[in-house]
Amino acid sequence: MLFAQTGPKIEIVGGDNINTGNHRKGQELTHEITFKNVGDQDLLVTSVQTSCGCSSALASSDAVKPGETGTIKFTFNGQGMGSVTKVVMITTNEAGGSTKNVQMTMNLVDPVTLNPGSIITEGKVGDELNQKASIQNTMDKEIDITELTSNTPVIKITSDKMILMAGETANLDISIKIYEESAINAAIIIKTTEGEFQIPVLVDVKNN
Repeated sequence: MLFAQTGPKIEIVGGDNINTGNHRKGQELTHEITFKNVGDQDLLVTSVQTSCGCSSALASSDAVKPGETGTIKFTFNGQGMGSVTKVVMITTNEAGGSTKNVQMTMNLVDPVTLNPGSIITEGKVGDELNQKASIQNTMDKEIDITELTSNTPVIKITSDKMILMAGETANLDISIKIYEESAINAAIIIKTTEGEFQIPVLVDVKNN
C-alpha cells in the first residue's frame, strides 16, 4: 500500500495557546516558542508577524527536517496591566502557504503588593508608635528583600522574612519614635531584587 506524502507540517510544542504567567509590567519579556516538523519534508518558516507593533517575533532561518524542532523568539515590551494577549502568525512552506496562529497570554503585574499603601497616624512627643505592614510577592519567581530602611532615623523596620517565594508575604513591624513637636513626613524604603518600593508615612504630632 502506498501512502501520499504529507509534505512539511508545523506543530507548536505544548499547543497553540501559550500562557507565560506573571511578568513585571513595563519590563520587556521574551519567550521562545518551540515548534516541530511533524511532516515528511523539510519545513521552512517564510514569515513571522505579530498582532501589534508592541511585540515582535523572529524565527531561526534554517529549514527544519522531519521530526526535528525549531524556535521562534517572541518579544513583548510589557506595556499594559493584567491579562494581555498577543497573536504570533507563522507562515510556512506548507501546502497553500498555511499560516499558524499562536496565542500568547501574559499577566502583567506590579512585582509586589504593599499593604497598606501608606501609613497615617498621630501621637505626641515621647510616644513610640507601632505599626504593621506587609509586602507580597506577586511574581512567579523568588524576590529577595535586600534592605529595609527609612529616610528618617526615627523609623525602624524589621521583617519576619527576607526571601519571598512566589505568592509569599512578609510581615513588617514598624516603630516610629516621636522626639519633637513637628509632623513626621517620611517613607519606608523597601529594596528588593525587583526594584525599590516605598510606603509613605505621615505622623501628626499633637501638643502635650
